[in-house]
Amino acid sequence: MKKNLKYGFSLGEMCITVGIVAFLAMVLLPVLKSILPNQEMMMFKKAYYITERAVSEMINDEELYPESNNPSASPYFGNTESVTVKGETYQGDTKFCEIFASRVNRASGIDCSEHDFTDGSNPSDFSFITTDGVVWILPITNFADNTTPYDIYMDVNGDKKPNCFYDKDSCEKPDRFNVKVYQDGRISVEGTMEKEYLYRSNITKDAKSETEDAKEDEED
Repeated sequence: MKKNLKYGFSLGEMCITVGIVAFLAMVLLPVLKSILPNQEMMMFKKAYYITERAVSEMINDEELYPESNNPSASPYFGNTESVTVKGETYQGDTKFCEIFASRVNRASGIDCSEHDFTDGSNPSDFSFITTDGVVWILPITNFADNTTPYDIYMDVNGDKKPNCFYDKDSCEKPDRFNVKVYQDGRISVEGTMEKEYLYRSNITKDAKSETEDAKEDEED
């Protein structure tokens, strides 16, 4: 006669299985956490390179920024005279903002008026939002000289917290950043965490700081 076969786990076997799973989770979770990428850093790097590409394309486009016949006019982005390209007209203080916005993949309309992120609040005041969820504020200016940098602000995770710029005491892990752009198309970063995130080679979430300013703040 065929024997009746029993399927399933006994209570003891289930307890052993649960214990093994719990032990593995306890061992592996810290390891997994240590190798997770720093999402804010990755998004800032991406936003920086988008800025770098867009600014480079703009400054080298003679249709958008031609040499002016007016000898007293400012060159490069300082040339805010009216141009019409593909049916769109750009001019004045909003010229840079509107052209930049036309060069990126947007998930919103364009509002090239004066904006400002309010500390601690949702970024509801912006120039535009890109499809990756980054909220942008662009400078509204005539780029009057080549010694003054103008600010591009970005919140890399939209309305998610913490909605703050870096501060060693109140915002160690920011989601808002600043990139400087000059009349001649140079861009740079000056903030502690902007430099740290842009130049850090280790992208993991819990990586130690690598730039001098960030190391000093970490040690304080």
